[in-house]
Amino acid sequence: MMKKILFVSCLCFFLNQGSAKAQWRNLFDGKTFNGWTKYLGVPHQSNQGIDLPKDDNGKYTKDFGVNNDPLNVYSIVKEEGQPAIRVSGQVFGTLTFMEEFENYHIKLEFKWGQKKWEPRIQMVRDAGLIYHGFGEQGSTDRSWHPGQESQIQEGDTGDYWPTGDVTIDIPAVKSDTSDWWFYHPDAPLRTQIFSNKMSERRIITDLEKEKPNGEWNTVEVICSGDSSIHIVNGKVVMRLYNSRKIENGQPIPLTKGTIALQSEGAELYYRNIKIRPLKAIPKKYKE
Repeated sequence: MMKKILFVSCLCFFLNQGSAKAQWRNLFDGKTFNGWTKYLGVPHQSNQGIDLPKDDNGKYTKDFGVNNDPLNVYSIVKEEGQPAIRVSGQVFGTLTFMEEFENYHIKLEFKWGQKKWEPRIQMVRDAGLIYHGFGEQGSTDRSWHPGQESQIQEGDTGDYWPTGDVTIDIPAVKSDTSDWWFYHPDAPLRTQIFSNKMSERRIITDLEKEKPNGEWNTVEVICSGDSSIHIVNGKVVMRLYNSRKIENGQPIPLTKGTIALQSEGAELYYRNIKIRPLKAIPKKYKE
């Protein structure tokens, strides 16, 4: 009897995965951080009174680590009458849903708060959605883990960044006035790498797609095999191909991993975080 129940359960799962109308699954239950892991990196020296070691220049030398959040960087609040995750942004880090996903459609809403923190207090508000995440927390820039990132940033939501030893191919053209590269669907593919030179890492989308600060924006990422699509407020802003990670100098297909929300110097709220399995890219988003 138990084997029969197990067989039926597995069959239902795979049938659901193959359906174009698979059910959405909430990753945030509105009450707890069940399924999520909090990570906080090395705090900026402007944060005083923190019980972490410093060097002779007064800079902190150690991260907070996993599930150690004395500053309440990650919290659950009611925002406009609905449950949301507030990220203060005071310390760089990630809130990671510790389950691997492959061939999926993730969707969430975000809204900027008011506060900003060093070292980004004079810069635009910044965060991000890391997908296909893997590896050790804090192993990239002492703040994140490796993965592909759909940028969440004022004026730049939907841009691409690699976090760690990953790479991907994106159709892009070089600016006539700078070293930056811009997404263009008809351009030749350009391979982006993790580099100290920012223009070698980022691909910019210049579409008008974000709502004014204080309003909720919807961010989506569709992943099918080694390809992905970045969507902002219903608009496809970037198509990406041949997702890979680098191991021992060799590229390896990167088609699955965890989901993470970044804390990066700005207060913001996340809500309605949900995911569904996909067998193929939905028709409305196909090229």
